[in-house]
Amino acid sequence: MNYFKSISIKNKIFATIIIIVGILIAVIAFFSNSVSQKAIIDKAMNNSLRELVLINNNIETLITYVEDYSKMLATDYRLQEVLYKDMSMEKSEGGLESLMMSTKISEIISNFVEPNTIVKAASVLSSRMQWADAGYGDNRYATQVFGAEPTAMELANNNQPIWTGLVPFRFRYDASESNVFAVSKAVVHKELGKTIGMVALYIKESAIAAIYENSLNYQGGEFYVLDDTNRIISSRNKSFLYQNFTEMTAISLPRLDEGELSFILGKGQGKLLVSTQRFEPLSWTIISVIPLEVITAENKEINALIIRTGILCLVFALGISFFLSRSITKPLLILANTMRKIRNGHMNVRSTYKSTDEIGHLSDGFNSLMDRIEALVAKIAEEERTKGEIEFKLLQSQVKPHFLYNTVETIISLIKLDMKTEAMAVAKYMADFYNISLSRGNDVISIREEMKLTESYLEIQKLRYVEYMDYSMAIDEEILRYATPKLMLQPLVENAIYHGLKWKKEKGELRVVGYLDNGQIIIEVQDNGVGMNQQQIDHLLQPAVEDRQKASFGARSVNRRIKMLYGEPFGLDVESVSGSYTKVTVRLPLIEL
Repeated sequence: MNYFKSISIKNKIFATIIIIVGILIAVIAFFSNSVSQKAIIDKAMNNSLRELVLINNNIETLITYVEDYSKMLATDYRLQEVLYKDMSMEKSEGGLESLMMSTKISEIISNFVEPNTIVKAASVLSSRMQWADAGYGDNRYATQVFGAEPTAMELANNNQPIWTGLVPFRFRYDASESNVFAVSKAVVHKELGKTIGMVALYIKESAIAAIYENSLNYQGGEFYVLDDTNRIISSRNKSFLYQNFTEMTAISLPRLDEGELSFILGKGQGKLLVSTQRFEPLSWTIISVIPLEVITAENKEINALIIRTGILCLVFALGISFFLSRSITKPLLILANTMRKIRNGHMNVRSTYKSTDEIGHLSDGFNSLMDRIEALVAKIAEEERTKGEIEFKLLQSQVKPHFLYNTVETIISLIKLDMKTEAMAVAKYMADFYNISLSRGNDVISIREEMKLTESYLEIQKLRYVEYMDYSMAIDEEILRYATPKLMLQPLVENAIYHGLKWKKEKGELRVVGYLDNGQIIIEVQDNGVGMNQQQIDHLLQPAVEDRQKASFGARSVNRRIKMLYGEPFGLDVESVSGSYTKVTVRLPLIEL
């Protein structure tokens, strides 16, 4: 708080505007980022679900085509003729294994497999459970896939194609096994209505995968097709096939029979958008898994745009706040500089700012106030000067008759005591005192004259109070030529005699010392009288009105005259210890007459 108070108004305005703009930009950026990110995620969810619906439809179309091919093959009259003839044969040898029949079946099947359709291969099973060695299918694997007594043969009355799950299968002329889906269809004689065999078509898993491999809207996303046991039956990553989806991807799915779903899993950078679509014909589930950071990648561009815009706004706010703070604080700075100069003593300085706004009125009011203050200061200074002169005249009027009366009384007493020599000396000292104190009306004399005047006064007082005072003077010769106010020391030594030494039980001493110190004249008046306490010291130079007695009037008048003539730091300093001593130090400037 104290630091904030010490900052200039200009910087306060500047910082406040920048902070407000910065907070607004941060809040706008935060909400913009939140809204845009939510919109992007919602859009991605909708796109993902639409994409799954499209994949679902394409798979359904592919399945329908393959089933149609199986129906067409099962109803082909040529194939039915071959199977019926095989069923009618009495001999167990030969049958579909005969070269002629195999060739004929191969010719029939060729119309339903690659390159004419997406079907990789087809197999034919007779009613005697013998597989025809036709096309690219390996009959040994066909037996493994459909078993010794295929289900299609048992479900002939249903007259619908039956799909297997994903199974390994080997095709002739291929070096390794392939992953295929097989669809079987019973061959029912058109006229007899009797099952005479079965046909099986094989579709590679890659044919299913091709539907969604080019449908990825987000790079890094994955599609999976699961069967009703949560087993992966189609994926771009073939190593995942036949594996449990949750175990391979660490993604826990809700009930897969709930149809269309889209939700977010994970935390932090590992969040995933998971969408599911139920493929009801085969009880399959199509799953889309997209890292959320891929989806929100475009949001980073939005954030970058927001940051760039925010920086531009901040720079603009910096310019506006600088201009605004400067326009407001410049007149205040002018006024503050004016006040600073006045505080340093330049009372005639005025504010130069002119305007019709509030600060202009303040500047005019300040100038008017300073004019009045300057006039009052001049008036007070004149009154102080006049008061000082009056006090000096009053001091002179007090000293001269009082001192003259006492001195004359002293001379008379000395004559009566037949001490003519001493009486003549007192008369001479009195003449010197009045000669210098009159000084043709001058209020400023040399220190030499002031010391002679003070010495004359002390000699007279020493003769009067010989029993309780003595004095000494030690004045450096080099200061005697400089100027001092007249009667500067007389009130101080008078106070020392009457209020210090006079009340001492034994004889005391008054000492006057003068010397140069750091470019100032120092004159010390010290006595070893009764001293003063702190309250008396405080009242000596600045007494209350009711305490302004004669004892303090002289010292106070001297102090005010010195300060009025020479200013600070000149004047009097008082140091005293009650019952021990009092020292009054006079500080004067080096001013030659």
